Amino acid sequence: MLGFAFVSLSPEEKLARRNLLDFYASVAQWSVGILLIWLQFFFLARWAVGGFSRSEPPKSPHPKRLSLSFGQKARLHRLKQSWTRLCWWADEPVRNGCYTRGECFAAFVWTTWLLFLSVRRTGNDYLHLTKRLGIVGSSQLPLHYLLAMRSAYSPIQLLTHLPYERIVVLHQLLGKILTFIFVLHGVLYFNYFIQVGVLAKRLSELDVITGIVSLVIFAVMSTTALSIVRRWNYRVFYTTHVILALVVVDTLFFHVSHIRPYLWESLAVFILTQVFRQSRTRQMSGSVDIVPGTNLVRVVVPLPDEKGTVDFLPGQHIHMSRPMLSSKSAFGLGRSFLMRYRTNPFTIASIPAVDRELVLVARTLNGNTLHLADVARSLRGRSSSVSGSVRIPLTVEGPYGAVARLPDFVADYDQVLIVAGGVGATYAVPIWRALGGGVRGPLQDRVKLVWALRDLAETSWAFPHTSNSGRGVELFITGRRNDGLVAEGSEGMELAEGETLLHKCGDAHGDVNYGRPDLSSIVHRTFSAATGKVAVLVCGPESMTAELRQHVRRWVDKGREVFWHAEAFGL
Repeated sequence: MLGFAFVSLSPEEKLARRNLLDFYASVAQWSVGILLIWLQFFFLARWAVGGFSRSEPPKSPHPKRLSLSFGQKARLHRLKQSWTRLCWWADEPVRNGCYTRGECFAAFVWTTWLLFLSVRRTGNDYLHLTKRLGIVGSSQLPLHYLLAMRSAYSPIQLLTHLPYERIVVLHQLLGKILTFIFVLHGVLYFNYFIQVGVLAKRLSELDVITGIVSLVIFAVMSTTALSIVRRWNYRVFYTTHVILALVVVDTLFFHVSHIRPYLWESLAVFILTQVFRQSRTRQMSGSVDIVPGTNLVRVVVPLPDEKGTVDFLPGQHIHMSRPMLSSKSAFGLGRSFLMRYRTNPFTIASIPAVDRELVLVARTLNGNTLHLADVARSLRGRSSSVSGSVRIPLTVEGPYGAVARLPDFVADYDQVLIVAGGVGATYAVPIWRALGGGVRGPLQDRVKLVWALRDLAETSWAFPHTSNSGRGVELFITGRRNDGLVAEGSEGMELAEGETLLHKCGDAHGDVNYGRPDLSSIVHRTFSAATGKVAVLVCGPESMTAELRQHVRRWVDKGREVFWHAEAFGL
């Protein structure tokens, strides 16, 4: 088969084959370390080039820093522009909702490298190739678990300078690569069993049974990790992933003994991840309600302690679940454990240091958000019989997010354009407020917020009553003119109340328009008003992000320096 044959080996040849299997598995694992070391040299070189290219005035009449000639500066400028265009090209999605070109290229290169290590010096030994695929794939399991670590103490985050949202994409891609390699390993073994006539016998033996179970687990994890499943029910994906990630280590442990060192490493990373998660988990209390006239559920968690507000930044996200209030029976503990892992991500839609509260807003879909909506309805009656809103205990894990890694927009950028679609405003609005949006002053003309939403009622959570000015905000209502303004059941808004909201938003929170935003015109105005660097941040539907990126790219091709950030949650 493809030049490979079932060969008989002497004990000495089998020992030599075992040594080669272990050696190439080690090469596969340690090649990640080599890449990370090279990456540190790249960061050092980029820092050096950036230092040379800066045109800072000398701090003394006799500066000691090296100066570059005009020609050298021009070459550095062209090199920087070429690098920017390459990065922009690599960051383009292959298609909407898919991975970027750079991510796909990296996955292709890594798959090719692992397959090369699986074939190297196997000769014509069919079983050597089959075993090599299995152990090379197993050598990547510790890395796979490391890539799933959300903590800021993750060595991958520290060494790559990438936020968790980007690293989790590498986790997804490596999972697909490993599933492919393990399936290939299993198919080749099944072919061998059939060819030598031992399939029925081997199917009853432990190593084959655990191998099949492990393949099924990898297939289930790959399926539940699909974006369509995550959007349908996030907690199904999350709970399945966490539980099966531990179970597959057990099944592989009884599969073969040669991969156990990698399994111990994976288990250590898994335990460390849970420890970090627990250290970021706290019990809090808050109120849950439904935003009037919408299907948005809102959670408000007061932060009376000033020290507690330091941990949270606007635009970050947390994982939240509602713990069970049952007694500590065996059944209750089991339910509490399940609720602990039935979490959903929520973006912090407030400025905790200013508002002294966490505001979490999400559209009611399935799973935990539907559960929270039911809780809000059940609490409505209780809150009417007592003074104030009823608080319930909440389990909050986090915060996480790339906000802390964003540059200083106010100091370094001429214009900042923030675009949101729907509940993507839970990320955009607090960022806009934190940058000085809504406050009279020089910043209000430099920081723009564009928000496309279904109806006006969805804005009622976004702008606190303390906002002084809505300049720099453009609202685009994509639904029908009276959507969200006509009452529908007990949760709707009266027409007169909705019209009042319309005038209130128009006066206090910017321009209100009907229809889809003309992103091309908005981008053109933003770049035309700036002579220096421009930052563009977006959080919304994939189609909106793709269209906005297309318009911004025209300015990148013209040589403009642009910071681009598309907020999207992966895991």
